[in-house]
Amino acid sequence: MSIEKIVHFVQSSNYEQMHSSGAKVQLLRQAIGEYQSSLGLQRLEWTEQNVVGKFIATKEYDLKNQQLFDLFDNHGVLSKVVRIKLNNLNESEKLSLQEFYTASNQYLRFSPIRANSGHREEELCAYRKNITKNNIYWLLDQWKHYKRIYSSFVEQWESIRNLVFKEMLRIEQYKVSLPIGRLSVVIPNPYIDADAVYRLGGKNLIQRSGKIDMEQVKLYAARRYFSLSQVYELLNVQNIQSKYLLLTLTSERNMMEGLVQQNNRYSWINLQSETSWKE
Repeated sequence: MSIEKIVHFVQSSNYEQMHSSGAKVQLLRQAIGEYQSSLGLQRLEWTEQNVVGKFIATKEYDLKNQQLFDLFDNHGVLSKVVRIKLNNLNESEKLSLQEFYTASNQYLRFSPIRANSGHREEELCAYRKNITKNNIYWLLDQWKHYKRIYSSFVEQWESIRNLVFKEMLRIEQYKVSLPIGRLSVVIPNPYIDADAVYRLGGKNLIQRSGKIDMEQVKLYAARRYFSLSQVYELLNVQNIQSKYLLLTLTSERNMMEGLVQQNNRYSWINLQSETSWKE
């Protein structure tokens, strides 16, 4: 059975090594970020190591803004740009909307028996001291080394988990207790048809139970229902956080190409919408 593979992965210390290498990756990323911050550089490229570090600002917006909901409602797309949260509905509303539920993706949760947490913390404490004794190039080499190890273990782990998950669904076994821990099939809250919510309670219910999905907002802006400038005029920034990214130059290039492709998609949608509006 596939479950035996998950037991072997954990008992052979692979699971522990996965978490240990992942923790070292985070410690090294933090140390490299602190070094870059001391230089006052937003972006720093180590060409020979094929690594780049960059600080990016992430903004958190107030997405419960009344004017924002009014804008989307006035353009007839309010139910298209929100995701409904089941926990924000009362029992009567849940009952009325039951036929409009769509099952969300289930997933497998592994809850291990933590036997070596003390040993891991001792190892990481020693590694932290080692980090402070070495230069930036040692840190970069170590980060690349442990990133490869961590990625390899994660790939193995995810492959085994997927096999176990499919097997448990096939035999309709949703909980399994093992000597190493517990496996559970988690069933998240279902998706709810926002159009049905709007029909039931209009804008007020949508606003109370929904969360604005900015990707959908961008999509409908590309379709020319409204402009993004109108949206951003109404968005109030609640918080700005600085996030440090450390990645290979290849990964950064792929990430930028992905953004370009996404923008090209929106531009294509915008062009198609312009054509249809004129017809």
